[in-house]
Amino acid sequence: MALFGRPSEKDQLRAEQWRAWANRQNVFAMASVVLGVVSLIEFGVLLVFGIGGTAAGLIALRQLRNPDGPRVEGKKLAWIGITVSVISLMIAAVVYSLKPKAA
Repeated sequence: MALFGRPSEKDQLRAEQWRAWANRQNVFAMASVVLGVVSLIEFGVLLVFGIGGTAAGLIALRQLRNPDGPRVEGKKLAWIGITVSVISLMIAAVVYSLKPKAA
């Protein structure tokens, strides 16, 4: 699918490769990355995204131990999601600890 102009065979091949890659990935691993990035963007202030990203990454790692599942890839994505989520939660801890005290 071309952004501008006519789609070429190269564009179609690239789109098919991305689709095949996405279909091999664990859903929870991809969700972990998305939630981690959202949590990092908002500095972890809403703890739900950071905790959700960490939990989704851990679920993905547990599912990926079973090689018989339909989506057997995504271990790196799960670790990236966990790492980014934990970093955002650490930033949130700093933000909450710097909260001014009421006078």
